[in-house]
Amino acid sequence: MAKILAKNKLNDVIAKLKSAGIDLFGPVRDDKHSWYGPVEEAGQLALDLILTDRTLKELFFPQTEPLLKFEIKKQQVDMQEMSPPNRQRVIFAVRPCDAAGIAIDDALFGWDYKDSYWFKRRNDSTIVSIACTAADEFCLCTSLKLSPDSTKGSDILLWPTKDGKGWRVEEITDKGKEFLGRINELLEDSEDQTAAVANVPVKFDLDKVVAWLAEPANFDSSFWREISRRCIGCGACTFLCPTCHCFDIQDEGNTYHGVRQKNWDSCSFAMFTMHTSGHNPRPTQMSRWRQRIMHKFNYYPGKFQANSCSGCGRCTRQCPVDMGIVETLREISKSV
Repeated sequence: MAKILAKNKLNDVIAKLKSAGIDLFGPVRDDKHSWYGPVEEAGQLALDLILTDRTLKELFFPQTEPLLKFEIKKQQVDMQEMSPPNRQRVIFAVRPCDAAGIAIDDALFGWDYKDSYWFKRRNDSTIVSIACTAADEFCLCTSLKLSPDSTKGSDILLWPTKDGKGWRVEEITDKGKEFLGRINELLEDSEDQTAAVANVPVKFDLDKVVAWLAEPANFDSSFWREISRRCIGCGACTFLCPTCHCFDIQDEGNTYHGVRQKNWDSCSFAMFTMHTSGHNPRPTQMSRWRQRIMHKFNYYPGKFQANSCSGCGRCTRQCPVDMGIVETLREISKSV
């Protein structure tokens, strides 16, 4: 018999976590936008959203993250290393595409140098995802060979019941098992049927896209100039992407005091690849758009055996010129 977590038990779950010193995060919103933020009571959770405007990435890779403070004195330089908060947390009601994005980026942050900031937050977090029963025209997880009920990156997957009163619980990882152990007395045995997952049509042939991008002759194709004409280089698609991870490290302050920070950056910006000499290897928006597509579906899978896209569709939802990556990938797929 399946275990069910009833919606009317969520405040009890929050209380259990609080008593154990564990923070709860989940989808929240105000009048203008939505994001994953701290939750004190169940009523704050925006469970009716298809997807938050901002991505789960921000809880693991903040927009601005202090690495160390420094003070320059006459005879020495004092430095104090900064670290993420030493707090366990459960991130509840995550969409499978957002959870998959975190798993995709694990390879990058653990590659030639293990980013202790990323993995501290990863180790301290339990991700509880909810399978999607609704989608919109921007969703494309199935095009990336994922699904509305993908378990990639999740510790627990919740399946909404048909009556809408709760979720069937599926344990994925040891962290998920530990979470269920904390709330076991709040779970109910039930044979309630789960609702059908969302129907997300496949929008392009991923294998054809990958093959076309891997062909050296296509790097200089006139296709890139035509498909990128509308791009204004605003960077919205990169900042709202669950997997984009470009950053810069800068010292900010005055002559004697300051902080070294890791700040988000974007390959869409002209200054991103600007050399001190003034030379820019990607001088046009066309070359920057090509880089974005090549990175996600050629360079990244070539190195990490995973596409750097989880199919959330935010890049198309939020693009001010109605562009996003789907149009590009669909045209490539048609041309092969």
